Amino acid sequence: MNKVRLLFLAVLSTVYNAEAQLAFSTIDSVDINKVNAAVMVHGDLWWYAAPGIYETRGFFPKGTDKSFGGLGNAVWMSGYDNGGQLHIAAATYRQDGNDFWPGPLDGSDTLTYATSHDWAKIWKLNKTDIEAFRAMGTHTISNTLPTILNWPAKGNPYAAGNANVPLTISENKAPFTDVNGDGIYNPLDGDYPAIKGDQALWWTFSDNGARHNETDGRALKVEVHAMAYAYSRGTLIDNVIYYDYEVVNKSTNDYHNFRFAFHADIDLGYYLDDYIGFDSSHRMGIQYNATADDGMTAGYPQGCYGTSSPVVGVTFLYLPGDAAGAYVPAGSFTYSNNDGSNIGNPTTDTEYNNYMRSRTRLGEHFTNDFVGAGTPSRGYGSGPNTNYVFPGDPSDNTQWSECASGNTPYDRRFTIASNDIDLAAGATEHFVMALVLSDTANTNHCGAMSFTGIKTVADTAWSYYNNPPPNSVPEATQSLTNVYPNPASRYLHIGIDYEKSEMITVLDPAGRVLDVPVKRTATEAILDLGNLPPGAYLLRYVNDNLLQTAKFTKY
Repeated sequence: MNKVRLLFLAVLSTVYNAEAQLAFSTIDSVDINKVNAAVMVHGDLWWYAAPGIYETRGFFPKGTDKSFGGLGNAVWMSGYDNGGQLHIAAATYRQDGNDFWPGPLDGSDTLTYATSHDWAKIWKLNKTDIEAFRAMGTHTISNTLPTILNWPAKGNPYAAGNANVPLTISENKAPFTDVNGDGIYNPLDGDYPAIKGDQALWWTFSDNGARHNETDGRALKVEVHAMAYAYSRGTLIDNVIYYDYEVVNKSTNDYHNFRFAFHADIDLGYYLDDYIGFDSSHRMGIQYNATADDGMTAGYPQGCYGTSSPVVGVTFLYLPGDAAGAYVPAGSFTYSNNDGSNIGNPTTDTEYNNYMRSRTRLGEHFTNDFVGAGTPSRGYGSGPNTNYVFPGDPSDNTQWSECASGNTPYDRRFTIASNDIDLAAGATEHFVMALVLSDTANTNHCGAMSFTGIKTVADTAWSYYNNPPPNSVPEATQSLTNVYPNPASRYLHIGIDYEKSEMITVLDPAGRVLDVPVKRTATEAILDLGNLPPGAYLLRYVNDNLLQTAKFTKY
């Protein structure tokens, strides 16, 4: 159902209307695969806000009214300057205003309302659009897709934003392939957007704009370049949306203990019957249904999942400090409720910051208060300090989870944060996360589920991120014939010359991408099947715009 927050509805309507001249309602969606996931130009995800309108806009499966979106899903950030002063930017439900505004910062590290107006646009492209452009012999204004022509890249003489307003861009903004190497983007020279996935949305927002009145804290003066993207391949990757954030510190401050976080108010259909959990191995916050009958028993069938629901996760794929297969841990995983309690809605800069640093709204450190199955756990007040609440698998009653504790389900939110880093003046840092959803099933609820299914989708998201396929959507499929021995006991050989752009993947019968080591020589690829159980598998070999497949058996 589209959630109505009784606590804030009147306040939201009043404040949004008071700021109608400032807030922008530009919205688009990643919708190429099984998920329809909205992006708002202020940086919000999976919901929509406009005067008098507050709606969830995250649907799974796509094409249904079944919703995971909730309200107020957004990036949070905070850090301390050399004087120890807190700087912060966050977003929730706009009950107090906005910290983030569309557009880049200017030479004085500010963002005027006029500039925000011009940049209140989301640029959306499919890979097929770019392939069609590249296939053209000559490029003109009339035969170039407007999004490619108007792409907000450095030096583009045709760059255009909201309402087709011309944009002058002298710094690096949207990424592009510079065909002639002149350092500027000109689509009539054959330059084209450099997007990821089979579909991508690009936009930019900053935190020192017209107002900074969500947290009422000191602005960080950061500029964020964001790309949301997805693949459509007929496998579990179709249950994944990626979010790639480039954070540029435009201020003169060196920030210490800087944290990048995502605040998720996911609602699996009916918003009052959810639990949350944490998986440290994937740096992933998880939301699942506490009950076997989502929304129906409560009398709210619209947008709810009934007896067959998904599980939703937000996983950090890249954080500063990751290197060569070694991954830094998440900094914290905390939760909050839609109320005014110690774990209620934040109202000050300190309270927002606390949720990013293992603390409750009022500053109390979260603790592991789990004493055994059936005893409710609130995660603070007793027990040893912890950075991660509810990290146990709900299938095991000896592990600390909301399910094992028998907590009362509620309108649960979580905040997952990076560890502390230094963000120097003028520096850029990179953060990548993914939205992952397991397919709907009648076992995806407390008492019948484990985190195995959502971890499998997360494994697929990680695999594609670390080993991305070529830039093109394969247009043709052929059989890959030179595969031997088949069946194979340990090593499978592919007799094919090495190509730099190739991607080799192995999928199980359910379409899950598997972790199979590949050794490459000039004339063949050798796959080590030692970790695979006996069975039938699919081999995919992609090179440039050609997809070749082969079935093989491991014995």
